[in-house]
Amino acid sequence: MHLLEWRYLKGKTDLPSYDWNRSVAYAKERLKVSLGETLTNYALYALIVMWGVPTLIDEYLVLKIKAPLLLSGLLGASTALLFWLCSLPWTWINVFDVERTFGFSRVTKKTFFRDQAIKLILMSLVSFGGLGCFALLFKSPLWPLYLAIALILFEIVAMFILPFVIIPLFFKLTPLAQGEVAEKLENFLAEIGLKNSGIYVADASKRTLHSNAFVSGLGKAKKIVLFDTLLSSLTPDEACAVLGHELGHWISRHAIKRMGLLWTAQIILIFFAYIMFNTGFGQSFHAQSPQTFAVYAFLFLNMLVTLFFQPLILSVSRKQELEADLFAAKHLGGHQMTRALSKISTSNLGWLPSHPLYEMWYLTHPPICERIKALDNVS
Repeated sequence: MHLLEWRYLKGKTDLPSYDWNRSVAYAKERLKVSLGETLTNYALYALIVMWGVPTLIDEYLVLKIKAPLLLSGLLGASTALLFWLCSLPWTWINVFDVERTFGFSRVTKKTFFRDQAIKLILMSLVSFGGLGCFALLFKSPLWPLYLAIALILFEIVAMFILPFVIIPLFFKLTPLAQGEVAEKLENFLAEIGLKNSGIYVADASKRTLHSNAFVSGLGKAKKIVLFDTLLSSLTPDEACAVLGHELGHWISRHAIKRMGLLWTAQIILIFFAYIMFNTGFGQSFHAQSPQTFAVYAFLFLNMLVTLFFQPLILSVSRKQELEADLFAAKHLGGHQMTRALSKISTSNLGWLPSHPLYEMWYLTHPPICERIKALDNVS
């Protein structure tokens, strides 16, 4: 897929207007990093399986630790550390080479390592708790059912705490100051019948010049977040249109629908894991404990997700993005949304379309030209 995208981008040089060559160069550099990280992950998968890394770690921990749940959790944390170390160089290249070269990144080395340390801690905690929970549930013959319920409950709780615990770890959130933008947003929320539970501005400009906005959380535990870079680059009407797009996701319950699709995929994957266990998959890799079986099954099923489930999930995501655009256009005018998308895409070097197959497997959003065409049709 990456090679198809590379060939596709090679044919996009020397096009008129909008600094196409710089945009193509930016897309190529990002593609190199993505390909490098993907190949590194596949190589890590192969080495883990060939050398029996989970089994080796598990055998070492058994000699040192007698508590089964602690042992399982530490195996999960160790696996998370391996994948974190694998991604670290590529994240560095993306931030300090690609993004900085094209004038987007403002991340300092201190901030970079702080963010990566937080990422490692979160990954380790989730992996520690996840593998420990799996080892506990595995004692029951109904472990697939209990595992599915545990995953669903975890993801619901994570959605609730995301805006209050996780996002503030990376951004300082301050309430939107009174002014024309705040007034327009308040009026818009009243018009669509939503209670204002808080509109916040994230200090994203300390890290990047890219613009963004999102609604995070579930139910009343939600936060509307605007990047300060977005407010500085758009007019109040255009900023309101972007927020209208994000609220379109909320009104249409897109997050809940995506979670439903995710849960369906997870249940199918748990069913596959159950079949793998009963057909001796773990014994093939000398997995003597539930936690080692879980690591090997995760590696295999993660590739299965990429091959088969990812295109389906991302096709739903792209469809929902168009629906959110149309929601904003209906309430705030298609021309406002079009101008906002055009400005953001120009500043982000984001006008280029992708190869259809690459788009199918990797892109969460439709090409900008497709989104603007849909808005023009509405207008």
